[in-house]
Amino acid sequence: MTKLILTTCVILSIATTLYASPVSDLKVSIDSKLITFSASPILKNDVWLVPIDTLCKQLGLKVESPDSGKMVVICDSGESELCVPLNLGEHAFNIDNVTYAKLIDIIEPFGFEIYKISETEFEIVRPEHLAPHFILPDLDINPKRLQDFRGKKTLLYIWGSW
Repeated sequence: MTKLILTTCVILSIATTLYASPVSDLKVSIDSKLITFSASPILKNDVWLVPIDTLCKQLGLKVESPDSGKMVVICDSGESELCVPLNLGEHAFNIDNVTYAKLIDIIEPFGFEIYKISETEFEIVRPEHLAPHFILPDLDINPKRLQDFRGKKTLLYIWGSW
């Protein structure tokens, strides 16, 4: 019986390691500056989880943990005072005393854009560095949105006949 319990513990330990294994080669940059995480990012079910504290500090966001211990709240330290709750176990996870969350769940509510360069490399762009949204017709009078070209090299040729 003891052998069975010990074997089961070893198998569960291996399965947990395979389920959420730390990967140190994730590269996330903000405005072309590479972030150094306080703990290794984790690849879980093909989704990257990153340490909340490190990323939020780089983005100028505040992290608060209410007394209930059931959620983490991320707040904008700017004028908007936007706060986003992340429920533990659903959108945020405590692993080895580090709180992790999906990259997209942290940045998207605050207007940041994320570009996937490769499976292990992402670029985050601050909202103030993005071009405004607009739609213009192409030569065939089909409407084109500038947002459709994000992440691609784009030349806007503007002229006037006045």
